[in-house]
Amino acid sequence: MASTLSALFDLSGRSAIVTGGSRGIGRAIAKGLAEAGAAVVVAARNGEACEAVAEEIRADGGRAAAVSFDLSSPDTSSPVIDAAIEHFGRLDVLINNGAILKPHLIAKLTAEEMDLLHATNVRGPVLLSQLAFPHLRAGGGGSIVNLGAVAGHSPMKGLGAYGASKAAMINWTRVMAQEWTPRGVRVNGLTPGSVATDMILPEDPAKRALFVEDMASQNLFGRIAEPEEMVGPALFLASDASSFMTGQILVVDGGLMA
Repeated sequence: MASTLSALFDLSGRSAIVTGGSRGIGRAIAKGLAEAGAAVVVAARNGEACEAVAEEIRADGGRAAAVSFDLSSPDTSSPVIDAAIEHFGRLDVLINNGAILKPHLIAKLTAEEMDLLHATNVRGPVLLSQLAFPHLRAGGGGSIVNLGAVAGHSPMKGLGAYGASKAAMINWTRVMAQEWTPRGVRVNGLTPGSVATDMILPEDPAKRALFVEDMASQNLFGRIAEPEEMVGPALFLASDASSFMTGQILVVDGGLMA
């Protein structure tokens, strides 16, 4: 039974792209997929940081490549796909994790920030998925995992534009599933709760402590998650362990929305 169960999560012989893979949740997922046997393209704006993660994966015996790209630009997606095909000969998994936050009250929000949030958090992942689809389909059993956010399910003061972008991705996830699952590519979403990443944690130690205390008080565990706690759910959605699951959003928020 153990060997049968482990085979469900085994990604040996497959390749994956993880956007926003240079740090935080993306870095943890990239390393987790590699540990499960996948060859991984680590993609983000900071090429040096991507290479550092790829080198960690290679040092642990895995296969990885690093690509610098900007999700907000519609012209930079294809090199990421090209890297997977060039280095690994195939593409089986796309983790759309890359995103920006830009927290602001509505009164302070600018048109430029709204455009940037949409370009990075919605248009970028959708166009990248569009380019990835033929390769995911060709491999047989392809999987797309779109990272959401609690603010995309439940409106949060100060996160209007960010939450709207994540709500849009929840909708896109289900539409992608409707259109692409009959053609061989599953599409699901993963919504983390509060996770200890540089994207959300204040730099000032005192403000960070207060922030963590506040976020921890809102879920049932009384703490915020570590990035590594998103690896299991992401691996489940990417692998054959979720072979009959599509168009769903897996919420891993510590009970925040319970």
